[in-house]
Amino acid sequence: MNDYTRSAVLVGVDDSLNANIAAAWAVAIGRRLGVPVRAVAAWTRVASKALPGVDDDVSEMNTHVASAAAQSLRDVGLDDVDIVARRGPAATVLLDAVNELDASILVVGTRGLGPLSGLLLGSVSRRLLFTTDRPLVLVPRRWTMSPPPLTRILVGVDCSAVARRVLSWSAAFCADLGLPATIVRCADPGCEKPPGHVERFDEDVRADAEEALVQFRDNDVEYKVVVCNTDPRVGLPEAAASDGAGLIVIGSRGAGQFSGLGDTASYLVRHSPLPLAVIP
Repeated sequence: MNDYTRSAVLVGVDDSLNANIAAAWAVAIGRRLGVPVRAVAAWTRVASKALPGVDDDVSEMNTHVASAAAQSLRDVGLDDVDIVARRGPAATVLLDAVNELDASILVVGTRGLGPLSGLLLGSVSRRLLFTTDRPLVLVPRRWTMSPPPLTRILVGVDCSAVARRVLSWSAAFCADLGLPATIVRCADPGCEKPPGHVERFDEDVRADAEEALVQFRDNDVEYKVVVCNTDPRVGLPEAAASDGAGLIVIGSRGAGQFSGLGDTASYLVRHSPLPLAVIP
């Protein structure tokens, strides 16, 4: 098992449907990796009608919030998740918790407004996107409480330095789960090129990409390389759907529009139809 999978998967919860969906994804992956799943609920102020008789004592509030969050997960069949509650802004609480636990993956939902804390995980997920130093998985609200088995991942890379880290993480993840990968190299040969130019350009891009895939070969991970000659915000979800991938993996930074993934992460956080793993 690779180093990054030797610790827990951490998921942020807020008693919302999408947080429960994110927790279901985290539990499914944790089971396949053979690691525990921890949940953290952040709170700032809880209305008295939500938890009557509870004062501002932090310890007491932590107990009540954790209990309510645990009950929310049990109600949807997730009864094997350890939950802690902490006072503070959700992004700060999650960042502190993932570092304290040395968690391998941080999982959050892209939408959610929980009655426990009134915190919107949607805005938190976008804040975490560029602040966490751990792989961040964002599970869309359109996903399911019964996630299908993950059978393939799609990895979007460009010519930026972060692509090497994305490929390294993806190769380890695929090796541990026994998954194949589709490597999508996002590139744009430009418009109005002579006949045959795009085909030659695509072959050059594939050859260049192959040189960076040594970790996939070393780990005996099955993969194929596809060139995306369109905006990656469109091309990556389309390629994932075409190949039956259940997870899109990209970097949080890139080289820019078309040639890179600089703006793609922000866009896909809001619009990806699949769970999205963002590698810092």
